[in-house]
Amino acid sequence: MLAFTVLQAQSVSIRKRLVRSTVMPSAAPDFFAVQMQERIMRIARTEVSYHHHVKAFIKGIDMQPRIFPTIWAAIAISTASCSSGVADTPSSPKQTEAGDSCVSSPNCPPASDGSYSTDFSLNENPLRESGKWTTGKTSGLDWNDPQSASGKVYASVLSGASVSRYDDSIAHLSKSFQNISANQYAQGTVYLANGYSDASHEVELLLRFAIGPHDAHGYEVLWGLRGYLAVVRWNGPLGNYTPLYDPGAGSAPIPKDGDVMRAEISGNLITVKLNGNTVAAVNISSAGGTVWPSGQPGLGFWPVENASPERFGWKSFQAGSL
Repeated sequence: MLAFTVLQAQSVSIRKRLVRSTVMPSAAPDFFAVQMQERIMRIARTEVSYHHHVKAFIKGIDMQPRIFPTIWAAIAISTASCSSGVADTPSSPKQTEAGDSCVSSPNCPPASDGSYSTDFSLNENPLRESGKWTTGKTSGLDWNDPQSASGKVYASVLSGASVSRYDDSIAHLSKSFQNISANQYAQGTVYLANGYSDASHEVELLLRFAIGPHDAHGYEVLWGLRGYLAVVRWNGPLGNYTPLYDPGAGSAPIPKDGDVMRAEISGNLITVKLNGNTVAAVNISSAGGTVWPSGQPGLGFWPVENASPERFGWKSFQAGSL
């Protein structure tokens, strides 16, 4: 009611100024429009229901053509920002890539807390799924790409067939598809061909991983066909890695078709589960050196020597933020 009374008083003053403005130089209406706009904006911010009164007030003024659009634009802007009854609040800062991490900046979308699941229904070499994956050969150059066929994913070639024995077939979820938070998980369901055993062959889950030209770094959790488990930090260049947990043969059961391995990382702790049971917990800072603070979940394979790449892999994969 107070705002309406003020408006009535202002209306009389404004009508008088409008009459005088008809004999003023052409620049005067613009100056008056600015003054009038500022006054309306001040009133708008002090009264939630101001817009009903302002509209009635405007109708009572014999507006000049040059003034009307300016004032009405001010009212429209004020209505958008104040009609909820609260002042605008700034949006949360977005993020931008800085290497493999994100820092506050207006240039990049915020990290997602979503998840992804696939059963590899497409036949692809390399694995792509419409651009959802970043792969070792295509993006990293020095490693190999996984391939998918008939509802499973596996290594496309034997490791060691080229220059290095450690050119695993690797892939992680692309940041352009979904940027997973630093606390994350990766989970795979084992595909194992009937009768396949006693080969130098590993399936892998990757955490906080990043692949770029001549660089692959992050964390690998591996399960060997002969029954062992290990956690390894990849340091970037081909063949450069640091074991974080490697108890050797017999540290895990021999994998079977349909077994589920899950790897989680939260802070500096990696937890490994087989079929829902925790089998290892590893502090990634315990070995010293670099602690990778961010990256993407992924998968990989290491078949060497007498292995058959297509006979041991994953038949489903899930990953996301914790």
